Amino acid sequence: MTRARTYEVSALLIRQRDLGEADRILTLFTRERGKLSAVAKGVKRLRSKLAPVLQLFAQARLQLAAGRSLEVVTQASPEQAFPHLREDVDRYACACYVAELTDAMMEEHAAAEWVFELLAATLSGLDGGGGMAALMRGFELKLLSGLGYGPELEACVSCGVQLEKQAGGFSVPEGGVVCRRCARETGTPLSPAALQGMRDMVRLPQEELGRRRLTEKTRQELERLMRRFVDYRAERELRSAAFLPGRGGGAKRAAVQ
Repeated sequence: MTRARTYEVSALLIRQRDLGEADRILTLFTRERGKLSAVAKGVKRLRSKLAPVLQLFAQARLQLAAGRSLEVVTQASPEQAFPHLREDVDRYACACYVAELTDAMMEEHAAAEWVFELLAATLSGLDGGGGMAALMRGFELKLLSGLGYGPELEACVSCGVQLEKQAGGFSVPEGGVVCRRCARETGTPLSPAALQGMRDMVRLPQEELGRRRLTEKTRQELERLMRRFVDYRAERELRSAAFLPGRGGGAKRAAVQ
């Protein structure tokens, strides 16, 4: 089928890189068509009408013209700016991370409206001062679960026995929780609080998770576990993870894009 020459999308700008002296190549995640690459011509010029709208992490309504290899942004109007993300280095680093994870896990032109809504809700929560740890872990778990990568949180991935409030551990290679018997052979320890936290993060909307605060012990346990699990599923280490709160130093996080 031939694509329409021009079309409109609601888009979140998740990555950008310079192209020559005046242009930028944008990676967009759109509600209607999934991940797209587009060029914004002249956006680096001082008088560009596109520049105020096409800010990293902003949500905008875009008119795109279909190109041979890249779409071309012809018009842009703002929808959500999320301005506080660029005022707080830790929240900026978290936004970089969820954007990079989305980019890593999603193929071009694979429409997934639920991913757009999940990403938008996470950015909104971060921008509004929501709890970073719960929002980040909730994003990871919802994205990976929705794409079919797990983790399994209800039954032992080794023997299949149903688990209630406690698991023996968590196996990254096998993709989920293991019972006490199977944990002797595989898996790292998993506390009841961390297990319940993961189940809640899959089930509850991001808006509610943003109002939750994890204990420091649970926060650290889930961060270590999910860092390993995400890297395993993405098949690489995400560059922005090194700049997350508690993992890197202060001002250098602002360099992540």
